[in-house]
Amino acid sequence: MTQAAATVLSLWEPIAAQAARTPDDVAIRSAAGDVTYAQLVAMVAAHAAALAPHALRQGEVIALGAERTPQAIAALLAIVASGAAYLPLDPAHSDAWLAAMLEDARPRLGIGDERLAERLPSVTWCALDASSASMEPKSIEAKNGELAYVLFTSGSTGRPKGVAMRTRAVAHLLGWHRAHARLGRAARTLQFAPLSFDVSFQEIFSTLATGGTLILPSDAQRRDPWALLELIEQERIERIFVPYVALQGFAEAALSASRTPAALRDVITAGEQLRITPAIRALFDAAQDRVLHNHYGPTEAHVVTAHELSGDPAGWPELPPIGAPLPHVRVQIVVEPASDNGEGELLLGGDCLAAGYINRPELTAERFVDRDGARWYRSGDRVRWNAHRELEYLGRLDDQIKIAGYRIEPAEIEAVLCRHAQVAEAVVVAEDGAVGKNLVAHIVPRDIAADERALSEALRAHCRDLLAHYMQPQAFVVHTVLPQTSSGKIDRRALAHARTQHALAWDASAPLERQLAGLWQQLLGLARIDSCANLFDIGATSLSVVHALAELRRHGHVLSVAQIYEHPSVAAQVLLLSGAHIERNDAPAAQARGERQREALARFARPGGRR
Repeated sequence: MTQAAATVLSLWEPIAAQAARTPDDVAIRSAAGDVTYAQLVAMVAAHAAALAPHALRQGEVIALGAERTPQAIAALLAIVASGAAYLPLDPAHSDAWLAAMLEDARPRLGIGDERLAERLPSVTWCALDASSASMEPKSIEAKNGELAYVLFTSGSTGRPKGVAMRTRAVAHLLGWHRAHARLGRAARTLQFAPLSFDVSFQEIFSTLATGGTLILPSDAQRRDPWALLELIEQERIERIFVPYVALQGFAEAALSASRTPAALRDVITAGEQLRITPAIRALFDAAQDRVLHNHYGPTEAHVVTAHELSGDPAGWPELPPIGAPLPHVRVQIVVEPASDNGEGELLLGGDCLAAGYINRPELTAERFVDRDGARWYRSGDRVRWNAHRELEYLGRLDDQIKIAGYRIEPAEIEAVLCRHAQVAEAVVVAEDGAVGKNLVAHIVPRDIAADERALSEALRAHCRDLLAHYMQPQAFVVHTVLPQTSSGKIDRRALAHARTQHALAWDASAPLERQLAGLWQQLLGLARIDSCANLFDIGATSLSVVHALAELRRHGHVLSVAQIYEHPSVAAQVLLLSGAHIERNDAPAAQARGERQREALARFARPGGRR
């Protein structure tokens, strides 16, 4: 049997084999301490033993509600080793969003903490702490389930849809990783992606199957490029998987600090179209052996193509190709009738496809089609072959939006907005702002005389309750009528350029409060800002915070992401920058600040989804 064939048998066995070879090596490092491979096996075995009495069926879905911790990773591995599929639940999502996921995935069992169990009582919950670890079984009787995981993405019907990924498909991907000349080496790897994002599978399984060490950052480190740079340097991290936006922020931080992490060798980016910026060129120019890997693939197929950028970054194209298909992947291009250069929709086939959308056969039939006697996934992406027989990504065929790695379908947000009693029409577009793309909702109210500010606040609260944080519009624009094309369709292009923002301006002669207010006005596209307003309530996201920090540093002011979380208003940030003492002894006020911070964190956009 070939190595490639052997890899499809199990996801757990390569990790167990690695643990047998290097039991005392560190498998996971976090703020809580180090976990060796032997200890990890014991933790996984304890979770598997806790699941055993529930008589799991092959392919059954188990919910996993947890933040990124060693125990959560051990629970995830135990679910897979038990022959079940894991369904990651992000506690930051609203109850309504999580309930929709559970309705489709139908797990009867979950692993999580008490807070999530209280929010989602329809599932029987097991504790995450795996207190039975003292049993330390000698081995795990691994089972090979049909499905490895279920991950939910945006849908056009007003609710999320769960991609049920086949074990065979991701085992082929894992086999490709292990056989890769660079990615098959043991490496100290940053575990950056949330568990609800499919890149986390690559991070976890490819690292542990090759004898590497997973380094778990805190949320503050993940969101602060300068803190992330410091962590990568301190921990001598050799490999990172990051979406383009995070890579750009990290590269800007390294450039502004005139530092480069010496140990970093491989950077894998996916989730949105890669653009080679001056900061990214500088990051790779600083180390001759550093390689940038551009991966592409929808959640329905995980990684399907790869392209490597090495050598002198000065010669890299600004928009690199997405590369050639992996060995287990088949591709077709359905060329558009009017195309004279082979452009068309990319179809994906072979041993890479998900089973479909869990318990949604009508959606599965729309995207997974039979063609020439084989099964294919219609990606909705426009591509073409270049002269080197590599695929070039040319954008979406539909109106789907990609922001910070998340795949967003405007129709879903529009459906939610139109449920509000005050909304007659709604169109959501992505605007090119000063800090990247922003989601903007264009609204026609039922009452044309409605107060725009009050309506915007009501719709913001409405979206907060019903949509994932990364799908909530940053701004609302009220119209009496929406613009139309000559054919009578909504003119989305006109809307997308209706509020084009310009380069950031800075008035060095103005008082500090006016400078800071002006900065946030530009970042959020607002005409004015109340200095006491919570910035996260009026549209701030993780990306705008990163750009605010960078702009402040350029003008000699230093704040951290954590400080902006804790002091999310212009007035409070002015006090911090001016060195004023902020009273923290009042217990009720401190508790209120903490609650506001928790809510702000829950609304922050996280990198995740694929392009």
